[in-house]
This record gives sequence, C-alpha cells and structure tokens, in this order.
Amino acid sequence: MEIRKRISDIISRKRTINAWYALVIAFFIILVIVPTLFVLTYAVTGWGEIQGQIFEEPADPTYTQVRVIGNGSFVSLSAPSIMDITDPEHLELSVQTNNSIEVVYTIYAVDGNETDIYYSVNSTHTQNGSAWVNVSSNSTHNEITHVGDVFQNITVLDSNGTFLASWEGDLHLRAGNEKPWDIIMDSLKFSFTIAAIVTVIDFVAGLPMAWMMVRKEFRGKKYLDTLIDMPLAIPTAALGFSTALFWAVTPGVDAWGSLSLVSSPMLLVILLHIVFSYPYMVRSLSAILHEIDINYEVAAQTLGAPPLTVARTITLPLFRAGLVTGIILCFARSLSETGGTMAALAMLTPYLSELAFPMDTGPTLIGAWKHAGGFEPQLAFTAMLLVILSLVLLVIVKIVIMRFKMPLRKVFPGPERLLSKGIFPKMKDWGALIFMVIILIIPSFFIISYVFTGDPVPVDWSAFWSAMGYSFLVAGVATVINLIFGVPLAIYIIRGKNHILTNILDVLVNVPLIVPTSALGISLGMFWGSMNVGWAIILVISSHLAFTFPLVVRNVAGALEELDPTYEETARTLGAKPMFVFRKVMYPSIKFSILAGAIMAFTRSLGETGATLSVVKSANTVPVYIVDLVKDGSYYPAALACLVLIIITFITMMIMGYIAKKEA
Repeated sequence: MEIRKRISDIISRKRTINAWYALVIAFFIILVIVPTLFVLTYAVTGWGEIQGQIFEEPADPTYTQVRVIGNGSFVSLSAPSIMDITDPEHLELSVQTNNSIEVVYTIYAVDGNETDIYYSVNSTHTQNGSAWVNVSSNSTHNEITHVGDVFQNITVLDSNGTFLASWEGDLHLRAGNEKPWDIIMDSLKFSFTIAAIVTVIDFVAGLPMAWMMVRKEFRGKKYLDTLIDMPLAIPTAALGFSTALFWAVTPGVDAWGSLSLVSSPMLLVILLHIVFSYPYMVRSLSAILHEIDINYEVAAQTLGAPPLTVARTITLPLFRAGLVTGIILCFARSLSETGGTMAALAMLTPYLSELAFPMDTGPTLIGAWKHAGGFEPQLAFTAMLLVILSLVLLVIVKIVIMRFKMPLRKVFPGPERLLSKGIFPKMKDWGALIFMVIILIIPSFFIISYVFTGDPVPVDWSAFWSAMGYSFLVAGVATVINLIFGVPLAIYIIRGKNHILTNILDVLVNVPLIVPTSALGISLGMFWGSMNVGWAIILVISSHLAFTFPLVVRNVAGALEELDPTYEETARTLGAKPMFVFRKVMYPSIKFSILAGAIMAFTRSLGETGATLSVVKSANTVPVYIVDLVKDGSYYPAALACLVLIIITFITMMIMGYIAKKEA
C-alpha cells in the first residue's frame, strides 16, 4: 500500500506530468507528423524540377536518325528523343535495312543501370527494305508505364544472332498532351466536390442513426451497432470492387443481384465514399451524444416541448464539437481515399488507359502517377496542394461551425409537434435503417455473392491465416500505442494552458487524415526506408500509427470539449491527485469516445492496403493478400477470404463492445 501511494505521489507531481506531456508531444511530432509530411521536402529541394515539369507545356515528340553499319549490313533507325507513351503513333521505331537483322530496343533507368529495365522488345526483320519496331504491343498502348527521363539502347544483330552494332542515348517519356498543372487542378476540383457532397449526405443520414443508437433501445441493437463498423474492416480495394459490382455497369463482369444502374464515374465515387465515411460520422455523433446529459431533454419535454423542438433547440447546439469531428473525419476520409476509388473506376471504365487520365480524384491521380513511375515532382506538388488546401478548408469549417448559432431559436409548436408523433418518427428511423442497408451494408458485402454464385476454386488457407495473424498483431499493437499516447495528447489539446501550442497541435492532428493514402505511403516509405530498420513488422506498425493516431485523438478531444471542467477543478480543490481525477472523474465521461476511437483505429489499420505496400512491399497482411487475389482475377478466393475476415472482425467487435460495457 505504501509503495502504491509513493508511485501515485511521483506520478502526480507537476514535473512528472509535464515530462509525460513532453514525451507525448515528441512522439506525435517525430513518429506521426514528420513521417507524414516527409514527402514535402522534395517540393522544396526539387522546386526547379516542379517548375519545369508541371507549369511548362509538354514538348512535342521528336526523333533522331541513327545509322548502324557493321559486317556489310546497313541499318537506319528513327530513334526517339521525346516520346508520348499514350499516343500509338509515337510508339514505333522505323527501320531501313539491306539485310536480315534483329533489333533489340531497351529502356533502362535514367542512370543507365542495366539491372533496372523499364521496357525491352525484340523485332526480327527477315527482308530488305523498310519496316518498324512495335514498341508497345498491346491494344491500349500502355505497356510502357514509366514517365520521365530514361536511358535507351538500340542493339542490332544479324540473322545468326551475331552482334553488329549498338547505339544509346537519353530519352524523355511523357504521357498525354495536357499540361500537368491542368490535370492536377481538375482532379482537385473533382476531389473537393465529391468530399463536400459525401459529408453532407453522411450528416443528414448519420444523425438519425446516431440518435437511434444512443437514445433508443430495441431488439438487435448490439448487432446493428457492430454492422455500422464492418465496412471499415474490409480492404479498400475489395470494397471498391464490391461497391462497383453492385451499383455500376461493369463490362464483362456479371454477378447475381447486381443493379448495374450507375454509369457516371462521379456518382459511383460518391456512393463508394459514403460507404467509407458514413461510419465515422455515426461514431463521432454517437460519442458526443453519449456525453450530453439527457436530463436537459427530459426537463424540456416535461415543460411541454415536443421531442423535435427539444432536439433542435437543446441537444443539437451541444453537438457542435461532435459535428466538427464528424465533418473532419468524413471529409478527410473521402478526400484521401485511393485504392477503392481506383478499383471502382477501373471496373466502370476498364477500356481506358491508366495514363489517359479520364476522370481522377487527387488521390487516384497520385496513385496512377506513383504506379507509372517518374512522377516525383508531380507527386510532391499534388500532395502539397492537397495538404495545404485541406488544412485551410477544414480550419475554416471548424471556425464556422463552432461560431454558428445552430439551430435557429425560433420555435414552430404546431408543425414540430405534428412531426414529433405518429408516423413521422417511424419514417425517420426506418429511413435511416433503409439507407444504411441499401447504401452501406449491401454494397460492402456484395462481393460475398461470389461465394454463392461463383465457381468454387481451391483456396490457400495457410496463407490466409498467416496474413490474418499478422494483420491482427499490427492493428492491435498500433491501437494500444495510439491509446497510450493519443488520450494524453487529446487531454493536453483541450485542457492545456499553452493555447498557442494546443491550437497548433489541434491543427496538426488532422494532417495524417487529409494526406491521400498513396501520398502518405510514399512519404512514410521515404522516411522509414531511410531508417534501415531490420524488422518489417516494425516498419508496418510505425506506418500504421501515422494514419490511425488522429482517430483516437479526434474522438477523445471531441468528448472533452463537451465535458465541463468544473468537476475536475472541484475534485482537485478537494485534494484529489491528477491520476485520481482522470480515473474517477474524466474517464467515466469519455470512455465511450475512447472506445469509438479504438474501434476506428483498429479497423482502419486492419483494412489498409496502399500505405502498407508503399512501406513494405512484401507485408503479409490480409488486405494485401485479398487485393493480390482481386488483381489476379481470383474473385472467388477473394470473396471467400473477405467473408471469413468479416466474420472474424464481427466477432472481435462484439467482444470489444462486451468488454467495454462490462467495465462500465
């Protein structure tokens, strides 16, 4: 007992508390913010390249005449110096020869390292005269995907394979005729428009669901509560595939029960992003609603106010912190989504060349450029714009909502009393349920239809269970670390005395949520790759901390903003130590927000694909395993693996909820 008291005294000292907060802030800055923004250093060091490759008009393709003479053979080739890889007319090398020859055309890395081959093609010419080398042999003319400066080599052999001569030189590959600046601006407009629409829909549809989950009791509530979180556990690429399969007109792909109604890329992306972001809005609003004292509502109804008036004039004004959290999470989730959007657009328009840029969001444009290679200036510049614009917009949103007096204080007794009884509340509840089932649940799980309608094929279950254990280990460790450091950071942001520092930290917490997954993966890969850490799992866990840490902080901070600090101050005045105040006063009031943040962090880590592959390409997680199956066209094994993952995640969420309620 004496030892416990001494430990409590040491922990409660002001010096110890300040040291702990300093450690928490250092953890946040060094292991979350710096890795997230590390890619932006290229925007500073490579500004000259950014100016040259983004703001300047693309140069026209040019060719140089090359003559090769050896062993009595004469060969003339039209070798490119600048080539547009999206134009089939610019993907041919013209050849004139007076003998039977073989031409080997190879594109190497820019430094001429022959171990890094971007492209190679052999072409045999058995007759004298003119011919050509088909540089890209497929119908989309997108076999060469690298863009930027490279190194080319032309080697000529005679009909017996004897070396005759070779020529080499620099080559610049570009994609399309549109200036990169225009492409980036169009994609950003598309991204912000979709994010705004999705956020409004999430709030309108999510508020009734949050209210029902907190204020009402009904049979099956705990199962519905778990279903809301299930889409967060499905890998993003698989979720994009499943949603597109349900809604979109998908050429060459049939599934029983598919609606096949959507042919608009924008509408499909909106429907997909609602699936991603809706749970964040419901969880954020539910967490705040848990903290609002229901006695205010009871008192108002006792005085004769109808339920709609009570909700509009008393409860909703207390919702502002939760609304800010929900808007930030939903807007940022839509703005940063990459893998699922790319998969959905690819299914809707499979005939379009990846580098033709038919309709991209900012993140999918980054994903396409990243896959193509050679877009370092464009990647850095696009990521920088996304971060800056998102931060400015979200700060404005937070200021407007917190200062906006909502809702209007004017009361409409007659209409509001009518809308508060009879069929109208039932229509509201059933409308929320129907929306969730049709827009969220069915599209999320539609991939499972392959399990029942597809042709069964063998599944490598040993690989699946190995990936499952790896994923749960990464998600579990990342969530525990997030709770250890995220809860204290949230407390400091809301209760800290240094308002300048707390405001800065409050803004920085949103940064990892805003950075697109593809750009975040590049940044994390650059940062952690330079650390030369031997164990891959440490790299994966460290990278997952960056995009899950803010989920815990935002939820806890939102709850703390609604918690009256008078109770804590009273407890301290009566002699209670800081740890006692946290355990007995603060924690009981914010535990549901802590649980909501933990669930979001766990499921977000469990379903992440892009950032994981960017850091460790061979990471053995379930999302990587399933996405590889989808890419290989193994839809039945992917659907079966998704079904098992959903069942396991459902059970895990039920256990977490049971433990939390038991402790309550």
